[in-house]
Amino acid sequence: MPSPTRFLQSSGHLPAADPPGPLAVDSDVVVILAALLCALICVVGLALVARCAWLRRSSPSAQPSPPTKGLKKKAIRSLPTLSFDGSTASAGKLAECPICLAEFAAGDEIRILPHCGHGFHLACVDTWLASHSSCPSCRQILVVTTPSRCPRCGATSDDTAASASTSAAEGRAKAGENGEFLP
Repeated sequence: MPSPTRFLQSSGHLPAADPPGPLAVDSDVVVILAALLCALICVVGLALVARCAWLRRSSPSAQPSPPTKGLKKKAIRSLPTLSFDGSTASAGKLAECPICLAEFAAGDEIRILPHCGHGFHLACVDTWLASHSSCPSCRQILVVTTPSRCPRCGATSDDTAASASTSAAEGRAKAGENGEFLP
């Protein structure tokens, strides 16, 4: 029996096969694949942008973020007020309330905001500050510090500072009586 390799080589009956030609690709398939690739890139991009925005919102920032709500009533009442008279208006700076656009009249209660110096009618600015934490004119954020209280004795930090300076002055006076000099 002849060997199988010799049989394959000697067989002249079978025509030689042509090498395979390039595959014909339909243009519709190419367009569909390109559209799917673009959609995938857009979805991944949107997911990354959403993730970045979520992380930015949830991470604490270095500077304190302004409160979205207004100030508390106690904080609003702690802001300085004064009674308006003709001499209060310094060079026409306090001529009218920027909120209600009415001119200040003698005897009106006005509130001067401490950080920017803008003045408003008491009722106008209190209504504004109840829902916003910034100046109505310049939008500068108001940082109102209320004195902290000691949990044990109930004294405020202002009371503690005042008593410390008083006791230091008394100590200097006593030292001066004894002939000692303190800076």
